[in-house]
Amino acid sequence: YDMKLKELNNGRLAMMAFAGIATQSAVTGNMSFPWMAHCQGLNRGPGLASGVAPATSGLAARSSATQLRAYKMSKAVPFLPLSPAMDGVVGGEDEGFDPMGFSYAFDIRWLREAELKHGRICMLATVGWIATDLGMRVSDNAAFQVSSIDAHLSMVKFGSMSQMLVWLGFAELFGFMAMIRMYQGKTDRAAGDFGLRALYPKDEAGQHQMQLKELRNGRLAMLAYGGIVTAAVLTGKPWPFFAIGESCPKTAGDRSTFCGGLQKAQVRSSAVAAKAMERSASMPFLPKPEGLKGLVGEEVGFDPLAFAETFDPRWLREAELKHGRVCMVATVGFVAQQFLTFPGFTPTANANEAIYSAEPAGWAALLFLAGFIESTSYGGKLTMLDMFEGKRDPGNFEFGSGFLKGKSDKEVYDMKLKELNNGRLAMMAIGGMIHHNFVVQGPLFPLIPEGWTAPAAWVTPDGEPIQSFMSGFVNGTSGLISNNTFGTA
Repeated sequence: YDMKLKELNNGRLAMMAFAGIATQSAVTGNMSFPWMAHCQGLNRGPGLASGVAPATSGLAARSSATQLRAYKMSKAVPFLPLSPAMDGVVGGEDEGFDPMGFSYAFDIRWLREAELKHGRICMLATVGWIATDLGMRVSDNAAFQVSSIDAHLSMVKFGSMSQMLVWLGFAELFGFMAMIRMYQGKTDRAAGDFGLRALYPKDEAGQHQMQLKELRNGRLAMLAYGGIVTAAVLTGKPWPFFAIGESCPKTAGDRSTFCGGLQKAQVRSSAVAAKAMERSASMPFLPKPEGLKGLVGEEVGFDPLAFAETFDPRWLREAELKHGRVCMVATVGFVAQQFLTFPGFTPTANANEAIYSAEPAGWAALLFLAGFIESTSYGGKLTMLDMFEGKRDPGNFEFGSGFLKGKSDKEVYDMKLKELNNGRLAMMAIGGMIHHNFVVQGPLFPLIPEGWTAPAAWVTPDGEPIQSFMSGFVNGTSGLISNNTFGTA
């Protein structure tokens, strides 16, 4: 038994190890173990590390014939080597946290610029969120007397976001120009440096410590802001969110998640049992959406993004049915386009090109018909707020309702469910059909044209198919790798 168990465990380990070996070889461009140690004089290969300069430490002699270039280990992840791209970068050798190897694939200056920018924004956002929750406001205007969660929507209505967009756009433009000049070597600017020197130390050691503190505080702020938003939404309370002591409601059903709202009541009587949370049939790790109650197909419970809690579910179902019906007609027309042509129209086998070959009169007739249907179906009530006045069922335009006469409620429900499911299938189908014609640059049938070898974007100017990206990636002949698109100087 022990031998069989060892064989099983070793086999599982080997499967994971082989996948890691293949990944590591492709990423580092070195086909020999231990991958990160490059032999002296050996080319760095075609992998993502081809654009990263090797570590600058000395050579350790192993024999008179073979010498390996030494490399450092990461302090943050001590079982992984330190990326050579982090040499000379603030926080690079001190921490060396890059377990996913992003610095092998992208320019470290671009990564650090993005990290510092996001960190600075999140430091401001964290302070701003807490200050807002504590009651601070920039104005007595009623538009500003809202919670932090509702502040964004309030600013959109007030018109503040457009001004912010303009000023932030100017800042981004200037930052982009500074980065371009930095990449071109025209300036000695470091990533994230915008020339602000207030309270900045004069000595080199003090500057390094200040930069390291900013980096670490920015990373902490990014995590903190994500936690603040999550806690605010879950608890529905302002900072510090967690209700303690007498502030917790006495009734368990009225409590928030962090006040014991999900804990079952401790009862000793066998006659009382806590009702289990109803779970979604399609997404069993999520609760059953309450917004779908009363709609056809509610038993599936598919609303992972909780759209039905934000928008009127009847309006969502109306849009879904309308798009489904249009796509069902479109799939039939897409197939028929290759074989049938209306009188007065130019035969076009490729349905994707039909919009260019159609006569202006045909386009005008189609737009007029669609506009007429849209404008008359709702009696002028076209918004989510008024289109369902009179208790009209979503998608019910009294068209074809005669086919439902004499049928039982279950049969009517089944017909509505079939229409809903077929519409969903048609929406995916028409997308696949359009994409197919773009790929093969031809009609829908045959699905694979005779002599077709690859999409037009994947062939050389002479018409010869380009080899697959993965084979070129492994063999070092991929244009992306050989041109040093992903590497760093």
